[in-house]
Amino acid sequence: MDFIRKFSKILIITLYSVLFSILSEITYAERELIGFEIGSSDAPISIIEYRSLTCSHCADFTNDVFPELEKKYIESGKVKFELRPFVLNAVDLMAFKLLNSVDKKDFLSLDKLLFKDQDKWLVTSDPEKILENSKNALKKYALLFGMSEERFNQILNDKELEEWILSMRVEGSKNFKIQSTPSFIIDGKLYSGNMSFSKFEKVLN
Repeated sequence: MDFIRKFSKILIITLYSVLFSILSEITYAERELIGFEIGSSDAPISIIEYRSLTCSHCADFTNDVFPELEKKYIESGKVKFELRPFVLNAVDLMAFKLLNSVDKKDFLSLDKLLFKDQDKWLVTSDPEKILENSKNALKKYALLFGMSEERFNQILNDKELEEWILSMRVEGSKNFKIQSTPSFIIDGKLYSGNMSFSKFEKVLN
């Protein structure tokens, strides 16, 4: 996506200035580094997806591959699927703060909507106002899911939530050597890139 290629320097600098300022304060033992889980906890196969809400390949996976995977493997009890944030830029961080602050029952609905509407809220038309314009666009989704404007502004300034989201990236890089999105951990083994449904079938069967 042009957004990542053209403006990544601005957003990554912003992100890492935040990330490295809080790393010394993160105490992993005090936090449960588990993402949003889908499917039976007793499923014999575990898949963890590290993903970015601003990643076009992650959107392709969620929109095109995940529905088939969910129907055949998750709903049947064969796979437990876990969604973990892997923040790539400052807009990502805002979007993940919103997603992880809605009611649990609304998480998947908002998640799928953000990927479906990625081009609508990831506003790249004005390079100097990417963060501001994307924030205003994300606020519309917050209101749609019953969040007040005041609450939306509160979560964007929530440092504890920010630390938890960024710590998931740190742990993914440290424990699984994640370098890009989407990345999948299938029973402990790393698979990088947007996998087709047929490739999942080969791995899972």
